[in-house]
Amino acid sequence: MSLQNRPPKRYRILARKWLSGRITAEEKKQFADWYNESQEEPLVVPEHKGLDEAQYRNRIFSGVMRKIDRDEEKKRIPFSRYFTAAAVLALLCGLGVYLFVGSENSGHRKVDKVTTTDHIEPGGDRAYLTLEDQTVLKLGEIPDGMVKEDGNLKIRKEQGTLIYETPGKAWIKPSYNTITTPKGGQFSVILPDGSRVWLNASSTLRFPTHFNDKTRRVKLSGEGYFEVAKLPGKPGSEGRRFIIDVDEKEEVEVFGTHFNIMAYENEGAIKTTLLEGSVSVSKKGTSHTRLLKPGEQSVYQEIKGFKIVSDFDVRESISWKNGLISFNRADIRSIMRQIERWYDVEVVYQGEIPNRLLNGGISRNSSLSDLLQVLELNDIRFRVNDRTITVIH
Repeated sequence: MSLQNRPPKRYRILARKWLSGRITAEEKKQFADWYNESQEEPLVVPEHKGLDEAQYRNRIFSGVMRKIDRDEEKKRIPFSRYFTAAAVLALLCGLGVYLFVGSENSGHRKVDKVTTTDHIEPGGDRAYLTLEDQTVLKLGEIPDGMVKEDGNLKIRKEQGTLIYETPGKAWIKPSYNTITTPKGGQFSVILPDGSRVWLNASSTLRFPTHFNDKTRRVKLSGEGYFEVAKLPGKPGSEGRRFIIDVDEKEEVEVFGTHFNIMAYENEGAIKTTLLEGSVSVSKKGTSHTRLLKPGEQSVYQEIKGFKIVSDFDVRESISWKNGLISFNRADIRSIMRQIERWYDVEVVYQGEIPNRLLNGGISRNSSLSDLLQVLELNDIRFRVNDRTITVIH
């Protein structure tokens, strides 16, 4: 009997056997082949804090059951094999995958187990705050509450967010603070004007403790997601300008908006992605600007200049802020750069690495071991020694 003609009831039984640990290797293959044969969209099962293992497994099971119900009602549509069958196995084994991982030309492969015995944990809310007098505070070690109080300036910490408050409207000479996230760190800050910035790993934001001038100016390196507060101004005005100096190479002028800036040195380009509102981008020191509309991305390279694109996945650009490691048509080197920053590891390469494009992702709460297991399902092998990962062909 072909897979297509087998009754869906058979796969309800196999799914239950899988979750209870009673399924055989042959039955696992039957189930994965059936699932991948006609799947038109990824099984989305986000991982949320506070969700225990039993609830999480039940949500995975419910997603499979919905597919079975759909198959009972409609004729199967041929599957383009966008995802590997092995990735289904990984998901049901509880790795926390939110999308199946697969390459554009992937098929069934025999893969080795992850060659690591060390359980490297993911990053978390860690950052350093450098005050005007060069005092450095380790924010990850400071309990929630008041961090510093100096006259009208109050700095509080609340659940991974640093909050600046400046009661009153009296003119105050600003000082400058710098918040820096290390590898394996993230943090957010609410600036004195109410604007909020989320910092990804290996990022730095320098900002004044008070905004007194007509222009609000900050400096960024690394990656940050911004929600800029619009301030009141004269009738018909847009309020005080908000300008970001990006790594001394690009300037972004903001008109009250939500956007992401990725400016890691080893990524080869500065990418500004607009979600809401409008921003203009320009090379630092020049007056020629490019205006972005929502859903557009500016890609700036020093030699090639600016390119505005719209054929990209906006959700992928901000997935890190939403707690995901995500990749869409990405090569292994770009994926490993994300892994380096979030898991605080070093990546080296051995042999000629295939230039295959992968799609998928995993929760940023997942351990490094879980993530490498998912990638190894696509015929990519790793060797881990302490905090060094060797990618092997």
